[in-house]
Amino acid sequence: MEMFIKQESTGTERRELPGRLAGREYPRRADMVLQCEVMFGSPSSNCDGNGICKIVARSEQPALRPVQRTRCDHARALFSAIDGGKGASLCFRREWLCSKLMKHHFRHGVLEMPEPCPIPQEIARALGLSIGELPAGLHLIEDYGTHFRINIRFNKIA
Repeated sequence: MEMFIKQESTGTERRELPGRLAGREYPRRADMVLQCEVMFGSPSSNCDGNGICKIVARSEQPALRPVQRTRCDHARALFSAIDGGKGASLCFRREWLCSKLMKHHFRHGVLEMPEPCPIPQEIARALGLSIGELPAGLHLIEDYGTHFRINIRFNKIA
């Protein structure tokens, strides 16, 4: 999201990123969404097995460019913060997922993550996340027909 600030002296407008203006902090007005590549598997098993192994930002690839898949162990996703930065949401369009990923990770409506997945600092900072990793556990996969959403939260039982 960009904000426009009118400069009184010139009557022009300039664009600023939300969250920090003229050295002062302001609350964000809208949630930011980043396009990323999600590698499936377990971090300790060299990205083999269940879960999410790695998240990589996709900063220089146009959103409308067709996916040229060479392997079926990763997929494009939209990554955003939820719960005031205490959780994360991943959204996958159905056409971004190959049949192997659909059968292995999305078929039963639950993503099994046997171990946590680190979130790169630049992604966590850009999204305003207060967490540094996606927690291990079972995470519900919501099926909306054209896309899937996985809201990942820390569920601490006291």
